[in-house]
Amino acid sequence: MTQEFFRAEMTGFRLIRTPRQIDTGPGDMLAIAMHEKCIGKQEQFGTQVKVLPNELMVMDLNSAYTYELEGGGASQCLHVPVDSLGLRHEMIRSAASRLRASPLYDMITTHLSEMTARADALTTSPAAPVLGETSIELTRTLLVSAYDTDYARDALNELLMPRIRAFVKQHLADSTLNADVIADAHDISPRQLYRVCATADVSLEQWIISERLERAREELSRFETRDLPIATIARRCGFTNSSYFSKRFRAMYGLSPRAWRQMSSGERAPSSASDTSESR
Repeated sequence: MTQEFFRAEMTGFRLIRTPRQIDTGPGDMLAIAMHEKCIGKQEQFGTQVKVLPNELMVMDLNSAYTYELEGGGASQCLHVPVDSLGLRHEMIRSAASRLRASPLYDMITTHLSEMTARADALTTSPAAPVLGETSIELTRTLLVSAYDTDYARDALNELLMPRIRAFVKQHLADSTLNADVIADAHDISPRQLYRVCATADVSLEQWIISERLERAREELSRFETRDLPIATIARRCGFTNSSYFSKRFRAMYGLSPRAWRQMSSGERAPSSASDTSESR
């Protein structure tokens, strides 16, 4: 079985799943749902929960439950096979009652909304299997971190760090890229972002600079950009100050940007006296 997204518009209703129904037709799936403009009432594992619009709820479809929807509206839902999560049922039950304790809560609501809104297009996309695996891992980390944030720290870091790296590389040209921007894009606080980076032994600001310098070095080596001013390439890589760019480039690679470009193109490297201009 694989995960599935769907969105359903409906009027009020009430669902009851009994132990007898589970015995005759087991459905070992976990449902993560969010309502639009309507209120849900859920009773499972002896706990009653009132779910307001745009709030997440989790329901184990292989356990008895009562579910009621008040008024008309729509429901966005993700079904995930419980076996794919690798979590104990006791952990899932505990986490379901305290989802907001997870630092991934807002990220999951955004993910659920975007995936259900684009479900038809994504179904036929080559990226569908990867998105499915990501959805399962997000669900797992949501539950684990809601159950116990300390227990989930490693799982959370493993999930977030690849996303952070990819985001930074996609936005290197943005000179305003900083911890606040990155944290906001991942629905976490800057403090949490720094903790994730520290666990991965990454100094965020220095790593961004290193990535920008590496992109600039690659750009300076390309035949297609040989006529672009070095200052333009620096700006395209997120540096707003040409002198600062040249200083950091020389410190990292041992050559000025101009000398690197000439060496990469096979030209004779300039002398130290003429190596001070970085306009070309």
